[in-house]
Amino acid sequence: MNNPLNTSSLSKIVLKNTLKTHFSANALIALIVKQIQEVPDYVKLKNDVEMILIACKMIESITADSKVSIDKLETIIQIYDQTFTMAVDDKLMLVNVVNFLHQNKLFNYEKSGFKALKMVFKGLKSGIASLGSNVAANFIH
Repeated sequence: MNNPLNTSSLSKIVLKNTLKTHFSANALIALIVKQIQEVPDYVKLKNDVEMILIACKMIESITADSKVSIDKLETIIQIYDQTFTMAVDDKLMLVNVVNFLHQNKLFNYEKSGFKALKMVFKGLKSGIASLGSNVAANFIH
């Protein structure tokens, strides 16, 4: 399977991060929409948790080795918008199911950049906490 996140076909054009991400996300969405539409009677499976999980897993597996940071939650919403007729209630249900899958560690929708940022802040927080206790100990003595 060709990686839809591969922008090498545009090698003569220097893509900035936003355009590269936009191109990659749209290629990913088109690929997954096409694969969902190949399922017989896929419209009946719009609210099926297993169908949502399959789409989520496809996003995860395709973006696993990508250097492009894609908002996976927004991507699954766009996939469903393009595949099905989505009312506001349908979108709310979709987000709730994706959150359920995320909470049960079946799908991780966080951007990798945010994960790295969280780790940096966690490290800074623990460093500041230990610095604060050292300053307090030195002040007391």
